[in-house]
Amino acid sequence: MEKIVLYTKSYSKDLDRLKVSIDSIKKHNVERINYYVSVSKADISLFKNTIDTQYVNLIADEDLYFVDQQNWNTQQIVKSNFWKLGVCENYVMLDSDSYFIKDFRKEDFIHESGNPYTVMHEQKDLFSWTAKNHTLLGFDPYQSFVNERKMVMETFGRSGKIYDFGPGPIIWNCNIWKSLKENYLDPNNLSFSDLIKFVPSEFSWYGEYLLVSKIIDLYPIEPLFKFFHFQKQYIDYKQQGFVEDHFKRNYFGIVMQSNWGAPLKY
Repeated sequence: MEKIVLYTKSYSKDLDRLKVSIDSIKKHNVERINYYVSVSKADISLFKNTIDTQYVNLIADEDLYFVDQQNWNTQQIVKSNFWKLGVCENYVMLDSDSYFIKDFRKEDFIHESGNPYTVMHEQKDLFSWTAKNHTLLGFDPYQSFVNERKMVMETFGRSGKIYDFGPGPIIWNCNIWKSLKENYLDPNNLSFSDLIKFVPSEFSWYGEYLLVSKIIDLYPIEPLFKFFHFQKQYIDYKQQGFVEDHFKRNYFGIVMQSNWGAPLKY
């Protein structure tokens, strides 16, 4: 079993973005950490004919968790069940719309103790920006964030600071997901699908359970990639003269979130 692998859940409409992501991994994966991509069985042939399966370990979503339709919620369920494949202790969960801009190694994801780093912060950078721009966005992302996180915290009986355990890429420990299933979901006759239906934030379920279960030691880190959540956010950075090289000091890559029709690269 490997200490850590890379993993992406993808689907056909993100194929062009995934190709950009794969190219960046090939370029910057200096220790050749194994990389897995899962897609629905219906899309397997398309991906086999399009991506480099000599480099990418291509698997079916149904090998992880059966879903009868592809949508944002089921995508989260599949991601949180990659541990069931039994190939690793930890995995870096990357979305198709993310790409690396500098070299990375196992030590960037795994603490010297052997435990993974945990993306865990208060999202102050994003919410400073949305405080000024929420009227243009048409909603207040901060309030949505608080409401969702409180629901997960209350489920596990935790109070105190409200943390964000994303955005991706994030590093997940397989034993956390396994314990959540065996020690919380199974005794309560629940499934991963039930969790996501209640609060659609797999990041939060993982992070909050990690805090209350204390299965592994906690080593918090800020987000690994610069994440462009909104088109206006991207435009602001462009107008301020930011280029890719400016992000390399603090980030390993960039996420051009696909839900607002972002370009493939910054």
